[in-house]
Amino acid sequence: MPASSNFNRIKQGTEKVIDWIAVLFFVIIFFVAMAQIIMRWAFRNPIVWSEELIRLMFVWICYIGWTMASRTKSHICITALISRLPLFGQKLMQTFNCILVIIFSVFMVWFGIKMTEVGGRGMAVTLPVNFALVYVSAPIANFIILLYQVLDIVNIWKKIPAQPQGALS
Repeated sequence: MPASSNFNRIKQGTEKVIDWIAVLFFVIIFFVAMAQIIMRWAFRNPIVWSEELIRLMFVWICYIGWTMASRTKSHICITALISRLPLFGQKLMQTFNCILVIIFSVFMVWFGIKMTEVGGRGMAVTLPVNFALVYVSAPIANFIILLYQVLDIVNIWKKIPAQPQGALS
């Protein structure tokens, strides 16, 4: 079996896991929020830990969404100028954009690891959760985004670049 076939299976499996984690987190956030509303307004007995859990999970949802948008190229982008360039110029500009995202992601992984180390010293107020569990979302998501950008650069130079989904001409 070729190495690229194994890589594609791993990539697709990872993407499915990310998608399911996003769905699971949204479902948990929704039901915890609904339970909190019912308990607070109907029974005048709020669930103390619900808001903190929702807030902590929302951090993860944001980073997961960022990786999903990076994978599908659905971040908004304005292509009015780039689309007027010759194909080679378009490829150069797309590569430059990917390199900028890679540089940013490297910094986010580096500083995310540092934040995770510092966050490991603190605990959530109402939940038995170490803040490192929240902060680790930044380096994980940015490492995944970094990999997507490297793959994008390879794909840019292997074939004609597709118009990003979020493109505004």
